[in-house]
Amino acid sequence: MRNNTIKILLILIFTLFPNVIFAKGKIYGKSQTISKEYKKYELCRLKKVEVNLKDGKKDGFKCIFKRQLKGKDVTVMQPTPQCMKSFKCKRVSQD
Repeated sequence: MRNNTIKILLILIFTLFPNVIFAKGKIYGKSQTISKEYKKYELCRLKKVEVNLKDGKKDGFKCIFKRQLKGKDVTVMQPTPQCMKSFKCKRVSQD
């Protein structure tokens, strides 16, 4: 008896007030995805490996990468001569 009363009551609420129950959701405040600035990347490929000399002594290695688009080469310093073949580097603005 009690279950039937609840079912009837719910059916009446759904039929009499459908706009209240199925109302659209609202977001208050600033959207974080719209205002977010996305960083653009490009492919940088290994151009050459050089020995880095500091005061006439060997001080690690320079891995020099050429950008896929126009721009200055990217130099990465490291202690061993094994360099990555390529990696994603940040794009530079062409002003």
